[in-house]
Amino acid sequence: MSCSPASRTPTWLVLSILLLGFSLFAAPDALALPGLGKLKKSAENEAAKAAGVSDEKAAGDNTVVFDKVVLELTDARIEQILKTYDATMAARAGRPALVDKLNKTQDARAKHMDKYGNEMQAVRQKRDEAELCRNDGLEEMKSQKMKEYSQKALSDPVLREKFTKIAQQYNAAAASGDAAAIKSAQNAMLQVVMPTKEDTLDVYKKCPAVPAPLPSETKLGELDKEIASLSGEIQKIDENVAEAQAEQGEMTSQQFGMATERIQMYLSWRQSKSYSKSATRGFTSQEIEAIEKYLEKLRAAMG
Repeated sequence: MSCSPASRTPTWLVLSILLLGFSLFAAPDALALPGLGKLKKSAENEAAKAAGVSDEKAAGDNTVVFDKVVLELTDARIEQILKTYDATMAARAGRPALVDKLNKTQDARAKHMDKYGNEMQAVRQKRDEAELCRNDGLEEMKSQKMKEYSQKALSDPVLREKFTKIAQQYNAAAASGDAAAIKSAQNAMLQVVMPTKEDTLDVYKKCPAVPAPLPSETKLGELDKEIASLSGEIQKIDENVAEAQAEQGEMTSQQFGMATERIQMYLSWRQSKSYSKSATRGFTSQEIEAIEKYLEKLRAAMG
């Protein structure tokens, strides 16, 4: 099919192509980032959920639902876990120090937020208001430019011919599936209708200045980065332990991870002042008996 001369291009075609190019360019790319599955989750929430214990159940309800992931903590399985921890002692050598450092860093972050939280929140609010003003101003300018060029396309043969050529390029690229050519055609159209650098600066002048990062915000970022790094190191050690266990074939890495998570939760409860064996939730009496039997060894291995 031959293309009509530029001078006879229908007005609706010019305007629709203009709007199409703008909307396609403006649409953000949707990139789904698959999250990394962590073997270790929140101890209390995960173990309680896996064990079928709700928050509403009274303390002392030791009903546990075992499945393919949640295995009963028997003497044999606890001995296997201890054996695995012994076999990976070298890999775990630095874990207690990392955990201690992580705890101190998290405490430092909490104190930092207590001291500077309100200050940072106030600045973030001002920054958001400034950014909103800029975005609204640019959007208004884009709409105005779209309207102006749409009107010009009705009367300006040069502009109409320019848009028609871009439309032809876009249609050809779309027909062939040439992503690079499609983007090139969109960019060519946007170069005409998008606000210039000068336009952008004019919009920014009408808005409040964006506050510079505060020293307290910089410090918070450093603490968060350190926490993420330490957590990653600890997770890697735990994954190495789980992988070592899985190689022995007794439990899968997921089963091993859940078993150690539940044991660590019990050890945490065991150290609390409010601990009571009769009020321990999420464990059967047989499991509690088995854990208590190896209590000191478990503390030494997982402490």
